Amino acid sequence: MIYEFGDFGLDTSRRHLIRKGEAVALAPKTFDLLLLLLESGGRALTKAELMHSLWPDSFVEEANLSFQISTLRKTLGEDGSKWIETIPRHGYRFTALVERTGGGPSPPIGSPIEQIDGSRRTNVWVAAAVGAVAILVLFAGLWIAGRMLLPLNEAATVMPAVPLTMAPGYQQSPSLSPDGNQVAFSWDGPTSGLSNFARSNSTSSENHDIYIKLAGPGEPIRLTNDPANDEQPAWSPDGQSIAFLRFRSEIHADIFVMPALGGGERKVASVNLQGRGDLSTSAYGWSGNLNWTPDGQWLAFGGAPSDGVVPGIWLVAVNSGQQRRLTTVSPPDFGEWAPTFTRDGRYVAFIRERTLGTSIAYVMPLAQLAPAGQPQRLSTEGASILSLAWKPDGSGLLMSSAGHFGLSRMYSIPFRRGRSAARGDMKLLPFGERARGITVASNGRIVYAAQYRDTNLWRTSVGLKGEQPHVRIAASTLDEQTPDYSQDGKRLAFASTRSGAEEIWLANADGSNPKQVTFTGGPQCSNPRWSPDGRFILISSRREGSADLFLLDAATGELRRITDHPDEELEARWSRDGSTIYFGSNRTGRYEVWRMPATRGEPVQITRLGGSTATESSDGRYLYYAKYENSPSAVWRVPVGGGKEEPVVDGLSYSLNFVVATHGIFFLATSSGRQQTSLDFFDFASGKRSTLASIGKPYWWGMALSPDEKSLLYSVVDSGGSNLMLVDRFRFD
Repeated sequence: MIYEFGDFGLDTSRRHLIRKGEAVALAPKTFDLLLLLLESGGRALTKAELMHSLWPDSFVEEANLSFQISTLRKTLGEDGSKWIETIPRHGYRFTALVERTGGGPSPPIGSPIEQIDGSRRTNVWVAAAVGAVAILVLFAGLWIAGRMLLPLNEAATVMPAVPLTMAPGYQQSPSLSPDGNQVAFSWDGPTSGLSNFARSNSTSSENHDIYIKLAGPGEPIRLTNDPANDEQPAWSPDGQSIAFLRFRSEIHADIFVMPALGGGERKVASVNLQGRGDLSTSAYGWSGNLNWTPDGQWLAFGGAPSDGVVPGIWLVAVNSGQQRRLTTVSPPDFGEWAPTFTRDGRYVAFIRERTLGTSIAYVMPLAQLAPAGQPQRLSTEGASILSLAWKPDGSGLLMSSAGHFGLSRMYSIPFRRGRSAARGDMKLLPFGERARGITVASNGRIVYAAQYRDTNLWRTSVGLKGEQPHVRIAASTLDEQTPDYSQDGKRLAFASTRSGAEEIWLANADGSNPKQVTFTGGPQCSNPRWSPDGRFILISSRREGSADLFLLDAATGELRRITDHPDEELEARWSRDGSTIYFGSNRTGRYEVWRMPATRGEPVQITRLGGSTATESSDGRYLYYAKYENSPSAVWRVPVGGGKEEPVVDGLSYSLNFVVATHGIFFLATSSGRQQTSLDFFDFASGKRSTLASIGKPYWWGMALSPDEKSLLYSVVDSGGSNLMLVDRFRFD
């Protein structure tokens, strides 16, 4: 069935919304809402009808429906508010003229979405499977028949994205040669295993090296063989050289240049990449942080030339090592990275890391490789930009973007000098799911790294002698993180991306019967914490670019905002008696611990030397908190009433990864990289630290201790990898 209205067309079988031939991104719930409105025949729908149809098995607040209505209106552009009419104290009516083609009569409005789609779901999946097989067979035939000889710039239907590499481990950070015939990339090798997910950000014996291969069939050729990690290859504009980063630590690297066919390496400079973005970016497989200027004389990177220098986008001369600043990072921004130039050198695009997990794409005009104006915001706020690549003609960029830990997708976004892009300008492309790094050649060929990751919650017993089993609970094939037990120990709250966006889920304490309880559609709901009386769940949610704190009613699903500040409020915890909330905020320019009444009130700053994720001791005397928001961090403490801030134990893997028990602190520790993870305990009485278990997997986010202090939950990466995907004959608009 296809519904047409205005400039739009909605295909129900493919679940696609099209505007003037371009795909428009819609979250699943927003799509379902639009379908309900289109099938209503102009009838006014009550809020109860809509909420029952959209969330048939859940109790949700009316604000969730309002959020979806607002999102849909924005997606439909200027006509959205006119087409979706609000009926006071009743509901909504869709007023646009709708034409329907194909299919039979519409199902009755008011039945659940699952019931509406149920009669055709089997046929849709069969058709999709047959179509996918047909496409693969067609593509294979074209390849065998001499596909490489086809003119790549002819106006033709977009070919599907097909695997360019399918080896184990992480093939990432692709860079196409200028003619588009070869691709350089970083790979942790054919013998890589699970722990290599972390080796992209460490210096271990098994490591990433630089490889090249044809943009088609053929085996890769290894170019580097150094014990350190070689990352971020960048092909020179003349096709003769490849630059890359060789990491000496997680933030210190050397820039090297070598012949594209292999040979002697030449060191150009040493750099500090602390401003490349926060830990969440690097955990996704950050990409594109080294690029050539169009004249081939300079290399650009995000970071700083040395320790103690304010980060930004910098240039370093390939032959002389001379350094030149292009941009300067100003607090509270974390850093800028992934610089990429138009082919005429008139503009540079880059990613600015605004807060934990959110970033924005900017474009700055240049004159002779010097700033010729202020950076112009290109993307909208509230998401995480993972990689950028200019279209060959410089009319816009391709961009991979995701909500906070949600699934990334690829978009085309236009560039018009002096005009920031609106949300409707971002066009979802028919390929690029899970994209991290993007590279585009002048002939229109596109290669990107598609990364997958599965993180899960694990439970172990503590306080018992001998080694205890570790059991995975509430598992899915996507991310589970930031768990917390209810006060009675019978229920579990956690964040998961299994719905396509990071939402809050509830389950039994053993992980059974998981149920989604927030339905924001992204970009983030995270870090749930049960109130001591079990009535509310304190969460962080990111709306319109900033994170605020919300209370979720555990019985009704009502969501109520309790902070509303343009800066960040996150990683919140209750006081032991439930009267106070502690949280981290960067409203002073860096993250500090703040305190506010649980009933909402004016926050008071607690720490002065940096901090987040604060938890009261069981006797209420001290506040234990994570010193740094990045990794590695450390646990510090300060008297609850204020006083001297002092260190307790270091080696904390991440600010969320500790819990305070009666006799000490349990925490996920890290030593020399994400894969070197252990479960440690710091004893208050002796002041000594001990290792309870070696985890052997990369850490993820969050820990929880059961009320009886017998069970401990933590999150780790169970599996991960990335492969290169190829798109040919793409027609840029």
